[in-house]
Amino acid sequence: MLSFHNSINGQEIKNDSVVTPFRKGKWLTGLSGTINSSTIELRSTDETTTTNEYGVNLSTGKFIKDSFLVGGTIAANRSNNSGMVERTTENLFVGPLISYYISKVERGSLFFQVSPGYVGYRDNTRIEQTTGFVEELSEGSGFGALLGVGYSYAFLDAVTFDVGLKTNLLWITIDQESIPVNTTTSENIFVNSISFSFGFNILVDSF
Repeated sequence: MLSFHNSINGQEIKNDSVVTPFRKGKWLTGLSGTINSSTIELRSTDETTTTNEYGVNLSTGKFIKDSFLVGGTIAANRSNNSGMVERTTENLFVGPLISYYISKVERGSLFFQVSPGYVGYRDNTRIEQTTGFVEELSEGSGFGALLGVGYSYAFLDAVTFDVGLKTNLLWITIDQESIPVNTTTSENIFVNSISFSFGFNILVDSF
């Protein structure tokens, strides 16, 4: 009777360990995106400024234990401003990725992500003035950290749909060239942005 009871308990523990789709040995590869658009109108002059922001994130990794994923990520972001001030900003991030999925249930889980790494940065700003225009070109690189929180919903133990919030923290050293003044200066800048993200992931047993 004791042997039968131990056998049942052992089977329950085994089943509990595999109930989550985010289990040890699985590979997860996915594509996610962010998008945002806003318009500001100055009533006194009827001037309008439009900002469009969007990004793409590609990541892959392996669950080294249940709910704990280690891998890598590549993220590209772009922002466009139009109006009296025209500005285009781009950055490319590459780094390792660590994710932890909290809930051990069949359908999905709340998760946290962190990714430190290298970031390349480029900015082009053009300001129209009555005497002409001023243009500033900035380019540089530095260190970045991507932090994320969200929920991942699993379909058939093979596909997940993620929604969440991401924060980009970037510490960058840039060389800034001003035109038509033709001067170049070096600056240390800090960039902090928060965005809503969504995307799909594929879960497979081998990569």
